[in-house]
Order: sequence, then structure tokens, then C-alpha cells
Amino acid sequence: MKRCSKCNQTYMDDDLSFCLSDGTPLTIESEEKTMVMQENTIVMQTSPTRKKSKFLLWLGLFGLIIMVGSGVIAGLLILNYSRQSESLRGERQNSVSLPPSSTLTPTLTVTPTPTSAMSSPVEESSPQTDELKPSPNKEDTADITPIAWDTTPSGFKGDDGQTYTFRCPEAGTENLIWGSDVYTQDSSICTAAVHVGRISLARGGIVTIEFRPGRSTYGSTVRNGIKSRTYGEYPHSFVIR
Repeated sequence: MKRCSKCNQTYMDDDLSFCLSDGTPLTIESEEKTMVMQENTIVMQTSPTRKKSKFLLWLGLFGLIIMVGSGVIAGLLILNYSRQSESLRGERQNSVSLPPSSTLTPTLTVTPTPTSAMSSPVEESSPQTDELKPSPNKEDTADITPIAWDTTPSGFKGDDGQTYTFRCPEAGTENLIWGSDVYTQDSSICTAAVHVGRISLARGGIVTIEFRPGRSTYGSTVRNGIKSRTYGEYPHSFVIR
């Protein structure tokens, strides 16, 4: 069966090729349906392709946002870690050491001299006072070196077992120390002496230290109002005698 595409008239004669009304070429009805079905099929196939392209585009944008966000977070973490490391190094460098004295000699004994015995002429003339409090020795007082509260043993040359005697002034201020009983060589001498109970911040006093080998770790304690800090391996140490 053939059909005219213009007037939509059908003809049963298969030998007829043109429409008898307007002369339009006739088409076989089955072929026309096939062409319509193919066109519909093509149209239906194009729609999923566009949806798939949009989905891939959104998926790519989402992945890009995740990568950028991860990079920003990683950068912030690295910046925070760097600031913490710089703060720790600044605390370690807070102690100020004095240069070694050319006239400083080691001593193995400590002879404390009470202030009252030096300044009171009445006690010097009293035999009972002389028996209770020893008179100052010129050789011993020459070995006592005045220092500040932020002085550390790092500025003094000494081998393991060698000792030095210092005088801490009155009205002292607390400085950083690392360790407990055994301290790192860059700890404050006077503050460590207060920590072990030899002297006080208000009155100061005479302190003798002894150089010791380094340790793999230094603990932290709170004693006499002073809190020491922990530290790992350090090559040189000292103790308060």
C-alpha cells in the first residue's frame, strides 16, 4: 500500500508511483513508519547524552572544590605547626648567659658568710659569736662570683665533676629551667637553686653547681613555687650542690 505525503490519500496499486490528484511521488507506508521510528529513536538517544554530560561536569566541579579545600586545610596545619616550633625555640633562647671570667677558679667547698656577721662590730668582738659563725676567708670569698638571675652555666667552661660557686642577688625573678635535680646546662642557675630549696627569690644567696654529663631526658616538677619544664636529650647538665 502506498500513500501520498501531501494529500494523505492511499493507493492499493503497488505499480502506481505518483498521486493521481496532485502528482506527488507516493511512498510505501511501511517505509514511512520506519523513517518516523528512526527519527524518534535518534531524538530519544540524544537526551541521555546531554544529561550524562551535565552530570560529569558537576562531578568534575565537585572534585575540584574538594581538592582546593584539602589544600587550604593542609596549608593552615603546616602554618600552625611552624608557629608552634618557632615559639618553642624562642623559649629555649630566652636565657642569657654571661661570658666566662678569666679569674674564675673551681672550688669544691662552700663557705656561706652571714650578712649579720660581716656588718655587726658587736658580733665580731664577741667570742661566742665567733664560735657559732665562722669568719669569712679571703680565699673563699674570691672564688664566689656574683651573677644575675638569668645566668646559665653555658657561659662557663667546665668538665664533668667541676664545680663553681656563685652569689645570687636579692629580689630575684624566676627564669626558665629544664629538669628536676639534674638540669640542662642552659637553665637558670639561681632559679634551679630556688627549685631545690637552697635559696629564695626574695633573699638570694650563695649557690654551688657541679657539671654533669648530658641525659636522654629531663623531667618536670613543681617545687618551692617554681615549675621546671621537660626536655629530651641534651649534651650537658648540672646539679646544685
